[in-house]
Amino acid sequence: MIVEILRGDITEIKADAIVNAANTSLLGGGGVDGAIHRKGGKAILDDCIAIRNRRGGCNTGEAVITTAGNLPSKFVIHTVGPVWNNGKNLEVELLQSCYLSVLELAIENDVKTIAFPNISTGIYKFPKKLAAETALNIIYTYEEKNRFDKIIFVCYDEESFKIYNDIMEDDFDYKIKSGLFGVAVGDALGVPVEFKSREELKENPVQDMMGYGTHYQPIGTWSDDSSLTFCLAESLCKGYDLNDIAKNFVKWYGAELWTPHGKVFDIGIATRNAIHNIGKGHLPELCGGYEEKDNGNGSLMRILPLVFYLRNEKDIEVVYKKVKEVSSITHAHFRSGFACFIYVVYCLEILNGNDKEEAYTRMQDVIAAFLNNHKFNPAEIQLFDRILKNNIAAYPEDEIESSGYVLHSLEACFWCFLNWNTFEGMVLKAVNLGGDTDTTGAITGGLAGFYYGIDNMPQKWILALARKNDIDDLCERLSLKLKN
Repeated sequence: MIVEILRGDITEIKADAIVNAANTSLLGGGGVDGAIHRKGGKAILDDCIAIRNRRGGCNTGEAVITTAGNLPSKFVIHTVGPVWNNGKNLEVELLQSCYLSVLELAIENDVKTIAFPNISTGIYKFPKKLAAETALNIIYTYEEKNRFDKIIFVCYDEESFKIYNDIMEDDFDYKIKSGLFGVAVGDALGVPVEFKSREELKENPVQDMMGYGTHYQPIGTWSDDSSLTFCLAESLCKGYDLNDIAKNFVKWYGAELWTPHGKVFDIGIATRNAIHNIGKGHLPELCGGYEEKDNGNGSLMRILPLVFYLRNEKDIEVVYKKVKEVSSITHAHFRSGFACFIYVVYCLEILNGNDKEEAYTRMQDVIAAFLNNHKFNPAEIQLFDRILKNNIAAYPEDEIESSGYVLHSLEACFWCFLNWNTFEGMVLKAVNLGGDTDTTGAITGGLAGFYYGIDNMPQKWILALARKNDIDDLCERLSLKLKN
């Protein structure tokens, strides 16, 4: 489901249904109500009169559906909003009921796109910001929201338009912060037990953030996974520039940029080789390894910031091109780039407001349509069948591997994300799969982070993170850039 904010006249919107802020009589009135009746014509009024004859009008918080007459939509759903009385008469609850009643009628009539006006904010004097927050909250938390393709909020005045956009931008800021902190938390949980087997961790599982262990690092230390994620985000704060991204990776390797404690203590072989190639002046997209042995998870682990950069990109070909370029800086084999592409497409579906199961199905559909237009090596595509043609969540744990191989990391991330229902549960399970624990934790943590939000992460884990204030500053700078 896509949520869109428009400034304009709702009577000109082409949607399956537009919503009318009606009155209890259903006979038309001022504002939006009058405009819809005037432009829609007699057919709407005739339907409204028939409804009045059957049920005596429409009560506050309820909704009815009619033809759209001369309007460019199929239906008009009429709902009666509450008159504001300083919150003394359950006005918020009644406004919530308006939106819920409209959504239920829409589903009954197979409506896929709906355009809402700013209900009750005109002569009924409902505070505009509270009305917008109420509307968006209902839309995002509605259990069957994925039955809709698009929800449009049509604002007639500039003030309402700004209010809706500000709320949406605040939500975007929150998702960036939650995603980047999620990467670091998952990474830091995994660092002390990297390379431990699943059997070892079953006997002594990770249950909390701890220090030292494998790399003998203090509690809250994140690895190259987070470092390179932050290097990509740092570059995107200035815009998309492949050369600049590559230079940031070199700076990190030289301990100049985004190390947790001023030194590099962990780096993959393919990433190290690629950074040496960057240092020699090679084009960044030609620095990563092209051989089958070069399919580690080193590009997948750092790709999340690109999701936020691509959030408004409608052309799937552009999405693929950008993901492939950024992956190729260190991992240029098709398999690595395609794994990143699948992860980014899934994250974009989550970012669009879909729940995780619906997002998974939609990701499969998007990728299938994309593949229909390309002739990639069938043997390579077949490697992704467990994710793209089946439900990876349905596989038993003993069939989910957690090595440093890119396909294993992608499968393990999706398996944890789809099978657990809390951020804490997902990242702990990811780490306790063993093997490449920090990377499985980081990839899962980033996705789980912006799905559940930083407020739903254990706050003691956030507080324990190295350079948490610097991460917070990076999130703010990236948000500011991507909103402009």
